[in-house]
Amino acid sequence: MLTGMPPFYNKDRQKLFNSIKAIKIKYPKYLSKEAVDLLQKLFVKDPEKRLGNGENGLNDIKSHPFYAEIDWDNLLAKKIKPPFVPKLKNITDVKYIDKEFTSLPIKESVNSGDSLNPEDDPYGGFSYDPNKNNENENNI
Repeated sequence: MLTGMPPFYNKDRQKLFNSIKAIKIKYPKYLSKEAVDLLQKLFVKDPEKRLGNGENGLNDIKSHPFYAEIDWDNLLAKKIKPPFVPKLKNITDVKYIDKEFTSLPIKESVNSGDSLNPEDDPYGGFSYDPNKNNENENNI
């Protein structure tokens, strides 16, 4: 989100995975030193050493200098005005999503008539309800 591109990109999935394993990320010069430091710590390949995996978990990420200006309590209380609020015609409006993505064919989908086995549910335990405080749930 800071650069407009993911750190690794390739339409060929195998080449993408090989890049993730082998290539060292090059950071654009326009990123601040705090941003680069944060990204480097988030992209550590060993998850045990990655920022946010320590004893303080998410608080290690929230206290990183990149987020020094964020008042997390006000953010969670929705007291901070967002810098951009999209103007949508309806809940399915995709005008802010690049046509490169919206024109792709749907390859994987669950038929509306099918029911998922709870053990197979890839989103099990994740939920979002805009009318309640979700801070104790598994969402970002």
